[in-house]
Amino acid sequence: MPDSVRTWLYAPGDRPDRCLKALASGADQVIWDLEDAVPDDAKTTARDTLAQLLSGPLPRIPWIRVNGVDTDWGAEDVQRLSRAFPDGEARWVVPKASRQAVERLRQWGIRGRFLLIVETAAGLGDLWDVSRPWRLEGPSRLAFGALDYRNDVALGEMPDETELTMPRSFIALASRCWNWGGPIDAVYPAIDDAEALLASAQRGRALGMAGKMVIHPKQIAPVHAAYAPTAEDVAWAQAVLGAIQGAGAARVEGKMVDRPLVERARQILSEADGIAPEAP
Repeated sequence: MPDSVRTWLYAPGDRPDRCLKALASGADQVIWDLEDAVPDDAKTTARDTLAQLLSGPLPRIPWIRVNGVDTDWGAEDVQRLSRAFPDGEARWVVPKASRQAVERLRQWGIRGRFLLIVETAAGLGDLWDVSRPWRLEGPSRLAFGALDYRNDVALGEMPDETELTMPRSFIALASRCWNWGGPIDAVYPAIDDAEALLASAQRGRALGMAGKMVIHPKQIAPVHAAYAPTAEDVAWAQAVLGAIQGAGAARVEGKMVDRPLVERARQILSEADGIAPEAP
């Protein structure tokens, strides 16, 4: 079964205890962070610590968020940790993703899997390039960094996140046009507000997001709930598949359903069975 991508839990790279604890959490994916979570004077030590952890036995392979690739820290992160990952298992989270950042990674010859976080207007604008310059040596998907994006574009913060509708939608559209996996939504910083987190995750899912980054283990359950079909969804999907029975169209609950809705019904039941639709 492919790996699930609903939740991506961050752990600070200068806290090896939290890094290892995150691997034992219920998060689908784990990100060891060398960027925002680590103060400047601890970045070298944190990098060496993660390299040592990667060299030992681990229950699963984490992702590493490196520092910006336009910084000396970022270059040193990539150089040091490229040698530390098990063969063929390198997994990189790239902040402030843009065409320029991806070109630098290509110049370095970096390989592995990539989560490219779009956090600026320039990065979002680069997604319009029909030449698709964001090609790397390995599977890639996009993510959205809403906090930095708000700062970069000088956005206000609306209660229902209306200001994030356009970037979320466009990142999802670009992901589909490029035949990449569904994108990953931004973190929600209010750790103790499970209700608001659930609503945020549901909005992201409705706009095409495939999962959400989280910053505390207590955020995992609400996000998983947001990405799980409801009982009503499952009942509708079962009714659709029961009614269609090989026909081209059928009437369900007073509405006509045909191939697109049949495909949606199958997706819902697959999700309800715990089948992840794509690998990271």
